[in-house]
Amino acid sequence: MKRRQVPWIYQYSRLLIGSTAILGICVTAYLTWVKLSHNGVCGSEGCQIVLASPFANVGNFPLTGLGLLSYIAVAVMAFAPTLVDPKTNKAAHNQLNNLTWLGLFLAGVGMAVFSGYLMYLLAFVIKAACPFCIASAIFTFVILGLTIFGRDWEDVGQLFFSGTAAALGAVLVSLVLYNTAVGGGGTEITALAPTTAPEPGIGWEIKSKSGAAEVELATHLTQQGAKMYSAYWCPHCYEQKQLFGKQAWERVTNVECAADAKKNPQPELCAKAGIKGFPTWEINGKLSDGGVKKLAKLAELTGYKGSAGFKYDKLFQR
Repeated sequence: MKRRQVPWIYQYSRLLIGSTAILGICVTAYLTWVKLSHNGVCGSEGCQIVLASPFANVGNFPLTGLGLLSYIAVAVMAFAPTLVDPKTNKAAHNQLNNLTWLGLFLAGVGMAVFSGYLMYLLAFVIKAACPFCIASAIFTFVILGLTIFGRDWEDVGQLFFSGTAAALGAVLVSLVLYNTAVGGGGTEITALAPTTAPEPGIGWEIKSKSGAAEVELATHLTQQGAKMYSAYWCPHCYEQKQLFGKQAWERVTNVECAADAKKNPQPELCAKAGIKGFPTWEINGKLSDGGVKKLAKLAELTGYKGSAGFKYDKLFQR
């Protein structure tokens, strides 16, 4: 009796899943490094905008780090059965094989649904293209497809039920993270100026929440080599920071001129540059006239061509 030939996809599906997961590990590890180091060399302006957005964190933990952990889990499950020799311990091998297949399927569903949420954010909320993020999303769908078609599933009904539960869980997590990002990381302010004395050595906490335009401009300014000279106790410097918002200001190159500042004081650089007042911008190697600049003006001075929907410019009346 002729033995039925096993489809090639069944033979190589685990190898393909594990290999795809390794690619995902490389991409998400790189993005996590860029995010944590504030390196800014993500390969594209859109990628930097995405990583600076309020949607790029889960609390203080980078979202890319969760992706990295997910890919590591998938890679481990994909190759785990190879650690047990089926010739000497067939029962343990088969049990591990079945458990990891179910784990791969559930992980694939959850990662694919969550990737769909992230692609929605890129297209309709952040409105920026991140090639690495798109590649990672493709990897998740490849993993899910290989998991579904990479073996002969006996109980399709149970598979559908488990997959639906995993998908709903991923949707719920996505909604929670979305609402947290929208509601946190700053507020919609009605005034720029501080209302209290500055905290010694630190200044004031930035209250405003950045939009995509502010983050995009901040990234552009850094790429153009623009920098702002400021002092933590300067209320006008705080107004300038408020115009950018909390998330965008993290992308701006700022030189702290106060010698008693607690975070990276560089008074010698300010003296060498001939700074007379705060804030002062250095653009194209030249110092601008001192004072707060509307973001629209900074965009004009640096040749910025991106989104110009700056939320707080209208609050600056001088």
